[in-house]
Amino acid sequence: MHVSQYFKKRTYTFKAFRRDVSKIFRNRSQIKESRKAERLSPQFRERIMLAVTAVNGCRYCEWGHTKAALNLGCTEEEIEQIMRHDFGSCDPDEVIGLAYAQHYAETFGSPTEDARHKLLEFYGEQKARDIQLHIDMITIGNLLGNTVDAFESRLKGLPPENGSFLFELLLYSLGFPFVIIFNRKEKKKRKN
Repeated sequence: MHVSQYFKKRTYTFKAFRRDVSKIFRNRSQIKESRKAERLSPQFRERIMLAVTAVNGCRYCEWGHTKAALNLGCTEEEIEQIMRHDFGSCDPDEVIGLAYAQHYAETFGSPTEDARHKLLEFYGEQKARDIQLHIDMITIGNLLGNTVDAFESRLKGLPPENGSFLFELLLYSLGFPFVIIFNRKEKKKRKN
């Protein structure tokens, strides 16, 4: 069995981070309008966040969005299924959006034309755009969280394959208080 010599989760380079944040910044008025219009229910938004997080594996986003989904009335079983890429217990009207979110994450932001077409055809332009905006936002959160973890992994001898020590250090430094609190909660949870 071959063991990887690298941190396995997707992470950010400065260039990719700048690209994705610029995209969100350019679309900030659409994001605001999407929230105001409420074309996506809060529960559906959280399920989208979880579907993408299930692929990217960000432990911080999984914790935060699981908690948010539970507070919005999603069941533990439903959340666990989404994290296993199973949308069988989800609202049938959401399955295409969730499958697209998963596919988008699995293809590193390069979904097939067929997948894009199905999303547009099923939801219409505005709702499909709203789904895409939420996918873009959680992707940034996922990759930022993974980049913070990549720095800790690097210190243990497993750097990300295409990482940047300085960028990882910067993000880790900014997120350090949160990481410490989160790691303590994780350790306490494992003891119980």
